[in-house]
Amino acid sequence: MTGHSNGSLSTRIVVVLTAVGVSAIIGVLATIPIKQNRVTAAPDAISLAIRDLQASQQQVVDQLKALQETVSSDRADVKRLSDGVAALSAKLEALQQSFASAPQQTSPPSASPPAPTGQKRGAR
Repeated sequence: MTGHSNGSLSTRIVVVLTAVGVSAIIGVLATIPIKQNRVTAAPDAISLAIRDLQASQQQVVDQLKALQETVSSDRADVKRLSDGVAALSAKLEALQQSFASAPQQTSPPSASPPAPTGQKRGAR
């Protein structure tokens, strides 16, 4: 009977160990879908964040382009105004030179106003 008892005991141990192993496997498999749901939820949040960042980046790019156009336009205006100031400065310089090189005229002595002739305008 001891041989039969050992066989029965070892069979029981094998069955119990198999049941524990199957239970452990089922427990692990039961938790996998939960982890997968968390993993699939995270990429959605990450992809939304990436899309938001890309949209923000595009807005910044658009704003930079607008600023570059404004700066280019302002530079053209500054160049045009600078050229105008340079032209006016050159004309002013030329006027100053012409006044400096013009002969100094002495004003004639103050003459008395002409004497009235006695005739009124319109009366003939």
